[in-house]
Amino acid sequence: MNPLHLDSQPLLTFLAVAETGSFSAAANRLHVSQPAVSKRLALLEERLGFDLFDRIGQRVVLTYGGERLLPAVRELKKCLDDVTVAAAFDGAAHGGRLALSLSHYAGLHLLPGVLERFSERYPEVLLDLSFHDSERAIDKVAAGETALAFATLPPRLDERVRTRVIWEEVMQPVVARRHCQGGRPPPLAEIGKRLPLILPAQATSTRTAIDRWLDDRHLLPPAVIEINQLDSIAVLAATGVGWAVLPPVLIGDDLVSLEGEDSPLPRRRLGEITPAGRAPHPLAEFFGQMVNE
Repeated sequence: MNPLHLDSQPLLTFLAVAETGSFSAAANRLHVSQPAVSKRLALLEERLGFDLFDRIGQRVVLTYGGERLLPAVRELKKCLDDVTVAAAFDGAAHGGRLALSLSHYAGLHLLPGVLERFSERYPEVLLDLSFHDSERAIDKVAAGETALAFATLPPRLDERVRTRVIWEEVMQPVVARRHCQGGRPPPLAEIGKRLPLILPAQATSTRTAIDRWLDDRHLLPPAVIEINQLDSIAVLAATGVGWAVLPPVLIGDDLVSLEGEDSPLPRRRLGEITPAGRAPHPLAEFFGQMVNE
């Protein structure tokens, strides 16, 4: 079979199934029906002459042939994205699609105004937004799945991507206001030993910064409650069941900063992530410029 006779649509469907791990999730990503996904894959397998997936219950697993094909299809998608931009883009006013990956925090607290202004200025541009933890957002840019991401930046250089620091936050140890004693916030040393600490998940940049600060202060909480999103941590901390370390934007009236903090507080950097070694997407450049306005 001549590979030049392959249509890109079944190949991109194969990529969606491989990356999501299921036919239904791939159908949602591609905005088509599940039978359409099955039909495209069957056609591709027939053209190639070998199976691409093993079906194990509700799961699909790549065959040896599928594993060999996957890297080439990923490269094909990157090339097709570049061709689409080059052929269709003639200024942002003419429209197009911009795939953005956002951390939940950046999307909810740092970028709403930018998203509003961008959609008003370029109404013909379709913003294809996806929300992830910061590490996953970086992976999606590196894999060529999205043109641009805004998230917490890793403490170490990731050679797969380019990063630009836009925001830097000093995080504060906080506790529910009901724990105040005589109208004054309780000391950190007392709360830190008495209440559980509510933390983001391990292996995240924010958690790494907080853990380093805890080590420097020799703080060992009696228990740790892990929650993925900082907004959820703020809500739980406000109930009084534990204390937390939060960026200022999440410290509402129901939370107070703990006293007795004389060492440097944990910091984190947030910003823009774009793929390394590739020409920037024009629409992504427009969006990045608007963030600076």
